[in-house]
Amino acid sequence: MAQEKESKTKGDGDCSAEATATLVRHTSQLAKENLCREDSAIAVTRDHEVSQIILKRNLSLAGGSSLVIGAIIGSGLFMLPDFIYMETGGSPLMSLTVWFVGGIVAFFGSICYAELATSINVSGGEQAYLTKMYCPLVGFLFVWTNTLILNPGGLAAISLYCSEYIVVNIQNGYSKNGTELSKDLANQSPYIKGAFAILIVGVASLINALSAELGDKMNQLFAVVKVGAIGVICSIGAYWLVKGEWSQFDTPYVAPNSTFNGAINGLMLSMWAYGGWSFLSWVTEEIINPDRNIPLSLFIGITVVCAVYILFNFAIFCGPIIVHEIGDSPFILLYAKTAWGGWGWFFASFCILTATYGAVSSNTISTTRFYHACARDGHLPRALSLCLPSRSTPIVAIIFNFVCTSIYIIAGKHASDVVDTVMYAQWVYFVLVFVGLLILRYKRPNMRRPFRAPLIIPIIQTILSLVMVLSPFFEKSVDSDDYFPNLAMKYGAVVGSIITGIPFYLLCIYKRTRLGIFDKLSGDLAKGCKHLGFQ
Repeated sequence: MAQEKESKTKGDGDCSAEATATLVRHTSQLAKENLCREDSAIAVTRDHEVSQIILKRNLSLAGGSSLVIGAIIGSGLFMLPDFIYMETGGSPLMSLTVWFVGGIVAFFGSICYAELATSINVSGGEQAYLTKMYCPLVGFLFVWTNTLILNPGGLAAISLYCSEYIVVNIQNGYSKNGTELSKDLANQSPYIKGAFAILIVGVASLINALSAELGDKMNQLFAVVKVGAIGVICSIGAYWLVKGEWSQFDTPYVAPNSTFNGAINGLMLSMWAYGGWSFLSWVTEEIINPDRNIPLSLFIGITVVCAVYILFNFAIFCGPIIVHEIGDSPFILLYAKTAWGGWGWFFASFCILTATYGAVSSNTISTTRFYHACARDGHLPRALSLCLPSRSTPIVAIIFNFVCTSIYIIAGKHASDVVDTVMYAQWVYFVLVFVGLLILRYKRPNMRRPFRAPLIIPIIQTILSLVMVLSPFFEKSVDSDDYFPNLAMKYGAVVGSIITGIPFYLLCIYKRTRLGIFDKLSGDLAKGCKHLGFQ
C-alpha cells in the first residue's frame, strides 16, 4: 500500500512538474526580496497558466538612469519655454525660477517614489501603491484612467510633436522665416502628421518587442545623444553672452503684467515637461539590485534633467530673439539658425527628433510593463500579461499600447490638444499617492523601507500637489463666461474616468459581482494569444 501511494504521488507530481517548478521559483524570488505586500505572491501565482514568463532583471543603474532621462526629456523642453515665458509676464528670471521650482517638485516626488518602490518592490507603480494604501478599487481607477487617458494621450502628444518637426523639415522649413513656419505648422495635413506619428510609435514598439536588452541599449544611447545635443544648443547661450547679447535680463524679476495665477500656470506647464519621473516604479521587477539602483537612478536622472532644463532656458534668453516675438513658430529652430545659419537649423532639428523619439521609446518600455503588471494582478485582461518565451518581452501589452496610442494620434489634431487632458488627471493621483505614503508611515511604522524619505518631503509634496490640482479654480474670475467651461476642460477627463471606472470595477473586476462574460472574454483572449505562441 505504501509503495502504491508513493507511486501515485510521484505520478501526480509529474503531471504538474513544470507548473509547480515555475510557481516555486517565482514564490521563492518574492520571498527572498522580502516584499512588503501581503498579496504579492497571490497576485503573481493565482493564474500560473497565464503568466509563466518572469521578466528578467536587466536594468542596471545606467539603464534606470537612462529610462528616467529618456522618459522626461522629450517634447516638453521644446514646446513649453515660450508659453512659460508668457505666463510669467515676459520675465526671464521668473521663468527660470519656475523651471527651477519645477525641478525641485520633481526631485521631491522622486524621493517619495524611491521609498515606495523599494518598500513595495513590485512593478506597476501607483497601481500597486494605491491598492496597498487604500483598496483595490482606488488602484483600479488609476489603471483605468491611465489606460483610457494618461498613457496613450501622453505618448500621442510626444509623437505628434516629433512628427510636426519631421514634416517641417521635409517642407524645407530652413529656408523660411518665423511667420511662414508658423503657417506651415498650423496648416500641416493631420493625415501626414498622424502617419509619421504612428510610424514613430511603431518603430519604438518593434524595437522593444524584439528584445528587452535592445530596448534598454537604445534608451541609453538616446539619453546620451540627446543630453549631448542639447548641451551643444546650450552653447549658443555662451556664444551670445560673449557677444554681449544679454539685455533680456535687464527686465524686472516681477514683470508689470506678472500674476500669481500666471506663475502657477507656468509651474503646471513645467511639471508637464518634468513628467515621467514616476515611470521607473512601473518596471521595478526588471531593475538589478532595486534597493540601491532605484533611488540612485531617480536622483541621477532628475539631477541631469533639471540641469539640462535650466541651462537650456538660460541659453534661449541670451540672444537677440525674444520668445514672445516668435509666437507659435518653432523658436528653438530659428534660434539655432540665427546663431549658426542653416547648419544650426539642422542640428536643432536633430536635437528635437532624438529627444522626442527617446521619450517615445522610454514611455513605451514603462507603459507596457505597467500593463503587464496590472494584467497579472487582474486589473486588466489577462492576455496583456503574456510574453514571448524566447524574448521575455510583454509583446501583447506592446501591441495594445501601440493600438491605443494610434487611436489618440488619429483623434488629436495637435499635440497640445491632449496635454490639458492628461496633466490634471495625473496630479489627482499624485495627491493620493503622497497622502498614502503618510498613511503608511502612520499605520505601518515597522514596514521594510530600504530607503526612507525625510518626513517633511512627502508633506511638502502633498501640499504642492494640492495646489496643482486646485489651481484651475483660481485661474479665472467666477463671473467670467469661460470659468466653468475651463473647469470642465481641466477636470472632465479625470471625473469621467472615475464615473465610468467605478461601475466597471464593481461589475467586471470585483469578485462578488463579476460578470461571467468579462472573465470568459478575458480567458478566450488569453487562450487565443497562447495558440499564437505567447505564454
